[in-house]
Amino acid sequence: MQQVVVYHTNVTSYSIVAREICRVNGWACRLVTGDVWFPLDVDVFIGSQFDVVRWHNVRPRRFAYITVEGEFLSPDAWQALRRLCGAVRCYVPTRWGKALLEAHNVRVQDVIPHALPEPIPDPPGERAVDVVYLNAYYRFYCQDRFGLFSQCDGCERKGWRFWPEVKRAFPSSLGFVSNCEKVDGVIGFRAQDTADVYRLLALGRVYAHLSTHEGFGLNPLMAAAMGTAVVSWDIMPAREVLPEAVYVPAPNCVTCYLYPFDYMARGKFTACWGNINEFIEAVRKALELPPAVDWQAVRQRHSAQKLYARFL
Repeated sequence: MQQVVVYHTNVTSYSIVAREICRVNGWACRLVTGDVWFPLDVDVFIGSQFDVVRWHNVRPRRFAYITVEGEFLSPDAWQALRRLCGAVRCYVPTRWGKALLEAHNVRVQDVIPHALPEPIPDPPGERAVDVVYLNAYYRFYCQDRFGLFSQCDGCERKGWRFWPEVKRAFPSSLGFVSNCEKVDGVIGFRAQDTADVYRLLALGRVYAHLSTHEGFGLNPLMAAAMGTAVVSWDIMPAREVLPEAVYVPAPNCVTCYLYPFDYMARGKFTACWGNINEFIEAVRKALELPPAVDWQAVRQRHSAQKLYARFL
């Protein structure tokens, strides 16, 4: 069995991706995560474009699997990414991300979408509640007219600020937040088994994808794989990942900033949302319709065996 050292940033989704890549390829992986302050040679790097630059001491020998989320503010960061992707193969999970990197002359080997983690339970025969939402909680920075940075509600990119209105409209709704138990009206959880996450996503008839920004969006994909209808803000790259969802216009946008005080890793992304009443109405219509998600097609399209075997 091939011995492979894989570094992934300390985010649950990247941990899941790392384990699945190792499983599919039959690698005996040593998974490494956390802060890296000294040079570290690994075989594979898994994380966002900002992680690649922030943890530049991690030096992959084989390939990097990079989730694209926005723009660097430093020309030196783009140069560092160009240098990395000129030396090793760089893969991205979306065509949107590939186009953005190539617009900055960063070489991309291929687009390999994130796969559904396995095993996947069977969809339930009955649903306990109308609406379910499961996500993390991340609050980023806005910049005021004086150029000062501060954390703001508009840059809480998972959209939890909309949850109270969804909960009022559909009282049986259940919200699960994975890294912050202080969001009103939700349940904090620390699920270690992805099968448990699938079962939570299958509790509702509709998954209310309130996120205003994504690099990919694994949770709504996992919900659809359980036959749960998905209603989402119309944000990039959601339509590319999950064409089966119902999309609500998201014309209200704000520029958000990551690591604004880190010269190399500082960057920006655009968070967008729309009228929450329109979103609620879209959920209501979805609840009135019979189940229509072709969960078997979703599972086939995002099969780990099919996708993750493509890494060279």
